[in-house]
Amino acid sequence: MSRTKKKRSQINQYIFEDAGPSKAERLSNPNSYDARKKKALKDRKKNKSVYEKAQDEARKADEKNSSQGPRGGRLADKIRKLNAEKKDD
Repeated sequence: MSRTKKKRSQINQYIFEDAGPSKAERLSNPNSYDARKKKALKDRKKNKSVYEKAQDEARKADEKNSSQGPRGGRLADKIRKLNAEKKDD
């Protein structure tokens, strides 16, 4: 024997004729609550995670180290010498 489920009766259901403007229409009006809320969420300050902060610090340290001057070596000196010779010719 299985139990039969209760069914919702149609008596207490309300039918709304006009539900108001659609969400797209509400967002298109800049003074509406939804549009202001969406703009505030977009413009809200977002805190960086610990990982992002560490990445930014590492990136700044790399920029600081690289801005001290071009790094050179024997190959770099050789290339500079060859380029200078090409310009002279």
